[in-house]
Amino acid sequence: MQDEGVEGGSGRWSMAGVLGVSIAGLVGLALAVVLAIQISVGRHATNDLFQAKGALTIDLIASRVRAQLDPASAQLSFIAEVLAQPGVDYGRSRIADLMTGALAGAPQIQRLVFLYPDAKAVIVERGIDAANVSFPDLAALPVVQEGLRQANAQTGGHWGEFIFADMDSGPAVNRRHAVWRDGKFVGALAALVPLRELSVIVEQSIAAEYGGVPFILYGEDSVLAHRRLMSPFPGLSPEHPLPSLAELGDPVLERIWSGRRAAPLIAQASGIRAVDVGGQTYIFLRKQLPEFGAVPWNVGAYFRVGDFADDVRSMALAGLAGLIVLAFALVCAVILARRLARPTRRFARAAAQLADFDFASADALQRSRIREIDEQAIAFNRLIAALRWFEAYVPRKLVRQLAHSPDRGGVVSTTRDVTIMFTDLVGFTALSQAMTPEATADMLNRHFAQVIAAVEATGGTVDKFMGDGVMAFWGAPEHHDAHARGALDAARSIAATASEGALRMRIGVHTGPVVAGNVGSRERLNYTILGDAVNVTQRIEQLGHALMEPGARTCVLASRATYEAAGAPADFVPAGEFSLRGREAPVEVFRLSPDGAARPGP
Repeated sequence: MQDEGVEGGSGRWSMAGVLGVSIAGLVGLALAVVLAIQISVGRHATNDLFQAKGALTIDLIASRVRAQLDPASAQLSFIAEVLAQPGVDYGRSRIADLMTGALAGAPQIQRLVFLYPDAKAVIVERGIDAANVSFPDLAALPVVQEGLRQANAQTGGHWGEFIFADMDSGPAVNRRHAVWRDGKFVGALAALVPLRELSVIVEQSIAAEYGGVPFILYGEDSVLAHRRLMSPFPGLSPEHPLPSLAELGDPVLERIWSGRRAAPLIAQASGIRAVDVGGQTYIFLRKQLPEFGAVPWNVGAYFRVGDFADDVRSMALAGLAGLIVLAFALVCAVILARRLARPTRRFARAAAQLADFDFASADALQRSRIREIDEQAIAFNRLIAALRWFEAYVPRKLVRQLAHSPDRGGVVSTTRDVTIMFTDLVGFTALSQAMTPEATADMLNRHFAQVIAAVEATGGTVDKFMGDGVMAFWGAPEHHDAHARGALDAARSIAATASEGALRMRIGVHTGPVVAGNVGSRERLNYTILGDAVNVTQRIEQLGHALMEPGARTCVLASRATYEAAGAPADFVPAGEFSLRGREAPVEVFRLSPDGAARPGP
């Protein structure tokens, strides 16, 4: 790997510069937020102004409706009070004079009617030059009899049904008032007010400001007042005195109840609805007048948004542009963040591989145009190269076990039972004298690679190399219940490999208590095992000098302790008891049978 200096960062971007640009972008976004707030404030101000004017408009329409209809109530109440006084003549002529005077004082009334209990009537109707008076007998009309029955059951006045007088007058609203004298029902009064004049009045109100269209609905479907009802409307009759929303022919008003609750640019509020018709948005304002009967009257107006919301729309467009800029800035920020995060993620993955001592698989970091990240990549790549050399000198498996120990028990010296192995090549000195140093090192390295692979495959740890020999152990630093069996499996594998080559070797295996832990100083530590069991193992391996048969490639010896701990494997046979140097009691030794290296243990 090429050794690149950390200082080689010319032409790279400074992280400070990148952060400066990012901060500048955030400031720009903050300004955009301020603009959005200003737009929102302006929108709400315009909205409040519209609602205030709209409320005034609807209130004015309602007041003009009352001004048009209240005189009919007042005149009927006056006539009823006069007729209720004791001694007052309520003959037909007297009543006709009273109603004629009332008609003159209330020009909005088209007709006044007094019904006697026997359904004989006094009718005074406004004419071209003077009032027309008639005295018909209406007893044959069921509707008149029903009206008298209702009046006899009530006191005071109330608004009745709508009446279609004729095509010229159109529909009219009907005000009724019962007349009582001394607790006796003496008749009923009625006043008819044409609705056509009501349409003219509301149309002439200030609801026309902003191009608004005023209206009055009876309930939710029948139309009382509208600009289309200012002239005779076709299709009306006594049975059908009021047009429906569908019959009126106003596509905007027809959708008043199907509109959405909030309109663009206008905040949602009670009584406000919006519809889209012909590519235009319209807003409805309305209120109910409950005093004109059991069915409430809906007084209101609708407005085209484009007639009053130009300023709001301009602010909304500015806000939309700000949102686009904001979205673009966010996209740029995300892209920048990802580009900055990508090398960090790579670094984290490579660092995780190093933490697992997987130096060979650790990926080198890519160079970056950000100076600081580029310097980090160069330094990290140098670290990987150094650790790969470190891996060659330190048992990676052992260090990984110590590093992953949750209680760091492997660092503190402890006494435990382990299984130990010593290996030694036979006649290696003489063999190496006939080879070049390079060939000798190559042969030895191949041999050690085979031994290390067999040890680590069975859960063992290579402790040290001693010339052409190896010391390994099983059961530390991690506890291994089957450490004796694992050691014998490794011995079989090593013996089988040696039998196929040109080398001859001795292997000794023993199980016993040792002290396992770190030995050395702070500057240099070595995790190893100490104790008599180590010496016994080496002595057993040296017994191979005498027990190795002529022509055999390997001699694998194990103590009885290992033999029993491994479950008495059938391929190990007794070799006898031997006195070992430094031990008083003899040690019974078992030997791997000549053909046992080719087959596994129990």
